[in-house]
Amino acid sequence: MADAQHTGGTGGQSRRVIFIDLARALATVFMLYGHAVAALLAPEYQKGTWFEIWVFQRGLTSSLFLLLSGFAFSIATSKHWAAHGHLSIAFIRRTRRFLLFVVLGYALHFPVQRFVDLASAPTDRWLSFLAVDVLQLIGATFLAVQLLVLATRTRRAFTTALFIATLMAIFLADWIWSLDVSRMPAWIASYLSPKTGSQFPLFPWAAFILTGAMLGQLYAASGAAPIARYANRALLVPGVILFGAALLIGVLPLSLAGDAWDAMPTQVALRMGPSLLVLGAIAHASRRVVRLPHVFGAVAQETLLIYFIHLCIVYGSIWNSGLVQRFGPTFNPLEMLICVLLLIAAMVVLAYYWNRLKHARPRSARWISIGAGGLLLYNLL
Repeated sequence: MADAQHTGGTGGQSRRVIFIDLARALATVFMLYGHAVAALLAPEYQKGTWFEIWVFQRGLTSSLFLLLSGFAFSIATSKHWAAHGHLSIAFIRRTRRFLLFVVLGYALHFPVQRFVDLASAPTDRWLSFLAVDVLQLIGATFLAVQLLVLATRTRRAFTTALFIATLMAIFLADWIWSLDVSRMPAWIASYLSPKTGSQFPLFPWAAFILTGAMLGQLYAASGAAPIARYANRALLVPGVILFGAALLIGVLPLSLAGDAWDAMPTQVALRMGPSLLVLGAIAHASRRVVRLPHVFGAVAQETLLIYFIHLCIVYGSIWNSGLVQRFGPTFNPLEMLICVLLLIAAMVVLAYYWNRLKHARPRSARWISIGAGGLLLYNLL
């Protein structure tokens, strides 16, 4: 969900925009219908082979988003390396945006509807509030990666540091998860372990963002090289290796595999491999596209807005009741299809017109953002 810096031009630059926008638009569709179906489809329809396939595909959505966020971060950083490699206005603005991710992540799970009720909030509400979701994961990881850019100074050192950090996020995860975090401050423990209720702790989920950042650095370094060559070497081949290795471990006899299937490296490979294959296929498909309609770029650039608004619509928030509160998991497949199509259409229209306003009248868009934020804050007073 990090904002990709789009550029004009032709050749490698235009293909880069198409590649990123196509992938993020596809991941956005996956996200919208994934959340809607999981929340609203009646239990009697949540079974069978097709549903199991859907569950596996849905599990790839977060992986794709995190990879693409890291990729977009790296492309933007490479284009303006000097500005981000030291304390500057660009560095401060980007840091402020990453902090906004964290704030919005916590806002979606605020424990009470009014600030005055905080003292009487039950423990389970506080634990839910402190649990780390995808927005906190992205914001916290990018804050760390931004500091890594500052510390490493060169692209090669930055890429090497990303590789080491990725391995640490994956191979230390099982050990981190086994620790007793009950004595830690709850907000720190939530970034480390799912025992606190966190769905996206840093270990191992930060590895997907870090891997995306590495892929972005490799792509930026490839310059004007054909995108097909990059897709084959950096996406498809590693994707096949990772997915194949995970499947091989899965079919090995227990006497040979032991606990390897449940180990975090295997589970990460099971997600990372197919995600890289999807990105590789999209990269190849982008070769045949000269120019995308603006709506694709709008959806790709406004994923943060789409994520926040659609969660409020589907699951509700402290400011509103959502579809879950109104209907619950009662929809049949036809009703579910209609709901998903309406949700996707609404989010696409929202992204299109908001993105258009931001580019045509940036000052008005800024004041609208401030006003909306102020209104949400006022409702908590």
